[in-house]
Amino acid sequence: MKRVLIIKHGSLGDIVFSLPVMHSIKAHYSNASIDLLTEKKYFNFLSKANYFDSLIEDNRLNNIIITISLLIELLKSKYDLIIDLQNSSRTSYYRLFFRIFSNVRICSSRKFSHIKYNIPIQGTETTTQGLFNQIKLLKIPEIINIQYNWLKSNLDERYNNKTVLFIPGVSIRGKHKQWDPKKFSKLAKYCEDKNYQICIVGTNQDSKSVIPILKNCKNLINNIDHSPPDIIYSISKISTLIVTNDTGPGHIAALSGNNILWLVNDNKVTKANIGNQPNNYKISSSYVNNITTQEVINFIEKKKLL
Repeated sequence: MKRVLIIKHGSLGDIVFSLPVMHSIKAHYSNASIDLLTEKKYFNFLSKANYFDSLIEDNRLNNIIITISLLIELLKSKYDLIIDLQNSSRTSYYRLFFRIFSNVRICSSRKFSHIKYNIPIQGTETTTQGLFNQIKLLKIPEIINIQYNWLKSNLDERYNNKTVLFIPGVSIRGKHKQWDPKKFSKLAKYCEDKNYQICIVGTNQDSKSVIPILKNCKNLINNIDHSPPDIIYSISKISTLIVTNDTGPGHIAALSGNNILWLVNDNKVTKANIGNQPNNYKISSSYVNNITTQEVINFIEKKKLL
């Protein structure tokens, strides 16, 4: 195997789900040249991983001329293998293009693949496990217990090892997955009263979600709009506990391997997103906001998470 192309777009969470799979591909094809087709917004993040020889920009614009031009350029690279980890309707057109105009082998879970993984009913396996099952068809071994030291950054003197990290925000399309910010605030105050430092992370669009915590807590570090993946990961590594919605930054935090408490809806999407790793704790309800602050506090005390 000389040249491999991996395709992966999507949300930050989608990218995180695929990281252990990308790691395993790199380890298996250690002597091959491996390129990643992804969105430019992930270049800075993924360039640190050292999994890829090059990152190729595909911002999924609805412009057929740009898309065809991109595919023609990819064709010139004469890949031996394409591993489509996106498995979307859009990338089905990419696969069809390569089936017609090249002899490259394609591994996917959708049509126009030479090596196809049949996806089971949603919720019966996590997204990551599904991708691992896909690459097992290529006889690529699954690597677990991966260290993501490439994500680690030096934190300043404000941070200490008695920190609870809160991730109260969600994406614009993920409002149905958000636990009430006022409940987050009450929980943060509970942690602060137990002499823990409170830290919050998120994007600028999460600014409203953190207002209750900002009003309620004093021993606090506010990283809203200053939370790239390496900072989230590094804070998570020194945190006693992470409390989060089902959101991309939460999945970055989970890479730390530290105790993380998910407050989530009880549905198939959650089952696909959140596995049963030893440090994963989960409180779920048919509707996430049915979960009370006291219920969360009781859970933390029962599991001795602080």
